[in-house]
Amino acid sequence: MLPQQGKAAKPVKEKRRNNEKRKEKSRDAARTRRSRETEIFSELAQSLPLRREEVDQLDKASIMRLSIAFLKVRNMLELFPKAAEMHENDAVDDNENDLKGAVIMPNYFEAEKMILGALDGFLLALSTEGDITYVSQNIAEILGLQQNDLLGQPIWDYSHQCDHEELREVLNVKKNIADDGNGSTVPRSIFIRFKCTLTGRGRSVNIKSASYKVIHFSGHIATNGSCDGKREFIGIGRPMPHPSNIEIPLGSRTFLTKHSLDLKFSYVDEKMQSLLGYQSQQLLGKSLFELHHGADSDNLMGMFKSFDM
Repeated sequence: MLPQQGKAAKPVKEKRRNNEKRKEKSRDAARTRRSRETEIFSELAQSLPLRREEVDQLDKASIMRLSIAFLKVRNMLELFPKAAEMHENDAVDDNENDLKGAVIMPNYFEAEKMILGALDGFLLALSTEGDITYVSQNIAEILGLQQNDLLGQPIWDYSHQCDHEELREVLNVKKNIADDGNGSTVPRSIFIRFKCTLTGRGRSVNIKSASYKVIHFSGHIATNGSCDGKREFIGIGRPMPHPSNIEIPLGSRTFLTKHSLDLKFSYVDEKMQSLLGYQSQQLLGKSLFELHHGADSDNLMGMFKSFDM
C-alpha cells in the first residue's frame, strides 16, 4: 500500500509546480503590461502642451482627462476657420532650428497675456453638455482655480446648484440656435455663482472650503450652421463686485436706505428729509410695511418673497 501512496503523491507535486509556473507567468505578464502602460502614459504626458513641472504632477487619470480636453480644443477650433488656418500657418517645421521657435513662443505668450488682461476677465468654452472645453489660465487670478484642474471637468461641479437650470437653458441649442443657416446666434448673458478658493486677504483655501463668487458670463454659442453640427458656448467671465463694495453716485432726488431681513430701517440717507420730510432717527427701527401705500402691498410682498435668503 505504501508504494501506491508514493505514486499518487508524485502527480500532486507536479501539479503544484505547474500552478506556480502559471502564476509566475501571470505575474510577469502583469509587470510587462504595467510597464508598457507607464511608458504609454509617459509618452502621452510629454505630448501635452504643458510645462515640465506641470506634467510631473499629473497622475494617469489627469493625463487622460487633459489629453481628451486638448483634442476637444482642436475640434472646437474648426468652428473658427480663420483661427484654425492661422494655427496651421504658425506651426514650425521639425526641420527648422530651435532658435526660430524660441523667438516665436515668447512673443505669442506675451500677446496672449496682454489680450487676457484687456478682457478684464477669463475666457471660457463650454460644450452643450456643460463640460469645460477650455478656460484661460488667468482664472487662477480671479477665482484661485487652476486651468489644468478645470479642463474636461463638468461646470456643474464648480457652479452653484441653484444656477444649473438657468445655465442649461443657455446651453440648450434648440432654443438658442438661429435658423438663418449661417451659424449666427443671439448673444447670451448669464450670472453664475462660481466656486472661489481665494479669500479676502488673497490666500488660497482647499476646494472643499471654497466660497462662491458671482461671475457675469457674456458670449454666444458658436456653430457651423448645421442642425447636427458642432456647437460650443464661448464667453468671457467677469467677476461682479460685492454690493457692499459698490459705490453708486446718487442723484439729488435719490436717497438710500438699508433694511434688516424684516425690512426695518437700519440706515436712512439724510436726503430723505428734504424729499419726504422724515428725519433719520424717526425711521430707524421702524418697518417699511408701516409706511407704504396699501396699493403697493402686492408688489412689495412679491419683492420681499423673491429675496434669496
